[in-house]
Amino acid sequence: METKTKQVEKYSPVSLTKTLDDHVKNGTIIVPDGYNFIAAINSAMYLLSEATDRNGKPALEVCTAKSINYSLTKMVLLGLNPMLKQGYFIVYGSELQFMPSYFGDRVMGERTGITDIIARVVFDKDEFSCEFKDGYPQIKHVYNGGDKITHAYCLFTLPNGRRTGDVMTFAQILKSWAHSKDPNRKSQNDSPEEMAKRTVTRRALKPYINSFIGDDVITDKTEDDQVIVLEQEEEVQEPESLKSEVENKEPEAVKQETEAKKQNFKNTEIPF
Repeated sequence: METKTKQVEKYSPVSLTKTLDDHVKNGTIIVPDGYNFIAAINSAMYLLSEATDRNGKPALEVCTAKSINYSLTKMVLLGLNPMLKQGYFIVYGSELQFMPSYFGDRVMGERTGITDIIARVVFDKDEFSCEFKDGYPQIKHVYNGGDKITHAYCLFTLPNGRRTGDVMTFAQILKSWAHSKDPNRKSQNDSPEEMAKRTVTRRALKPYINSFIGDDVITDKTEDDQVIVLEQEEEVQEPESLKSEVENKEPEAVKQETEAKKQNFKNTEIPF
């Protein structure tokens, strides 16, 4: 007796693309200027077509269509393109999720009106001090070389012209790296200076990005034992328990757009 094998139906983004296109044309979804969401979805599908879970099964077969739709929709709402390393996809069991990368955070930060983003690493022989005036960091840093990283900081200019940012000790950075989904932490071990810059930059920009696009679009809750990182260039998440040393004050220009952005996301219903 011949046994029939169940054929797995692969996911197709055609219906979602049409739905999103209708929303964009109707103005119920607003994408950033110059952002080609169809090209971004095509890029995502190319990357996902080669992705597998921890058992070697294709991601597009093991993940539910609803979770794939959600991930692609989130990518579009954030205005990011995974082919440009602005985000990556993660398989949690049968669920797919999209996470912005370090580069994606910079892109989203710049869209809020933030400019002049710089990050620096402090070594043990450097002259370094940080004071806070009205919640804004005042950093003095003279590079003298050294072998050990002691701090990393990120500074940028807000739309109101104020210079702000964040500072992390290397102990805080190591604690953040400990939450990496890559158990070998290859990127951090090979390039600790660059990865330290990335970590502090992401944390510094996060309050402004979240206030601009809405926390509900950013936050993902998942179980660590189910995670599969398809792109392990950097840590997936920084722990929420790490509190910023900077009393970040939301710039007025960002405040004015926050509610409009959040309302846009809340009023947008994508049929899954």
